[in-house]
Amino acid sequence: MTTTLDWGASWLVGARGLHYSAEGNNWQAAGDSNYPVYDLIRQKERILCATRWGLWQIDGDPPCWQQLHDETLTEVLAIAPVEAVTTGDPGVVAVSAYGLACGRRGEHGATLWQSHADGLSLNERFSSAVLSLPKDVGNWLVGTEDGVLMYRVAENRWQRSELTGKPCRALLYAHGWLWAGIDEGGVWRSADGLSWQRGGTGIDGDSIFALAATADGLLAGSLQGICVGDGQGRWHRSGPGLLVSAVAAHCDADGPWLAGATPGGLWRSDDAGSSWRQIGAFDTVRSILPPEETP
Repeated sequence: MTTTLDWGASWLVGARGLHYSAEGNNWQAAGDSNYPVYDLIRQKERILCATRWGLWQIDGDPPCWQQLHDETLTEVLAIAPVEAVTTGDPGVVAVSAYGLACGRRGEHGATLWQSHADGLSLNERFSSAVLSLPKDVGNWLVGTEDGVLMYRVAENRWQRSELTGKPCRALLYAHGWLWAGIDEGGVWRSADGLSWQRGGTGIDGDSIFALAATADGLLAGSLQGICVGDGQGRWHRSGPGLLVSAVAAHCDADGPWLAGATPGGLWRSDDAGSSWRQIGAFDTVRSILPPEETP
């Protein structure tokens, strides 16, 4: 029997290549690429993959990989969607060791990328996380080796936040707050992206590499494993004591949680983190997307 690939209803895992699964247990490769995937965005009828070798669009059934980078955009560490107010193609911004870059289609169909790193120090340019601000459309938070910066598109201007001095590896908007994961600094929260306060207790000195929302709380991937909390009280440790580089929770409150380790593969919990089991034949997992919520 032939089945139609439904990106929205599938779990997606970025490992060596892109992999998908309807139920989150049995995995299938999307195409024949084995590029290490750092970040994923699901858009209408396509997936965007940030990889060690550029930015790629995956669509079709069977899945086909299409290059979206040029010679100036090489290793891409994170991506974020471009809102309608900042019109342009390919509908995404990218960050890398060279800073924030925006792309537009050239006259022959190729995407041309332009870096926005003027006035930044070397550590401020090296960026590994980016987040489109939900209440400030067209502007982005960027996690850099020197903390969190804000890029204001209309003014083509960088603004430094209070959260500086340590690398920021993860950014998230959830439960009405902006969240940041800091190297040897734990989790922080903010209402505006500029003023920050600690998000919970118990992991103040931990290095945080990934953040995700559950129905009523948060998951954080750290150097010592998975941390579960609400960003206000005390965090609790869960799962294997590995470097966890990706976390995700099903949109259904009773659905599973998944975590990816570097190295250590893919792990699953069906009881809100009380127990975990390893699934799939993965070595390193750096990005996970849960299925989309259906109306």
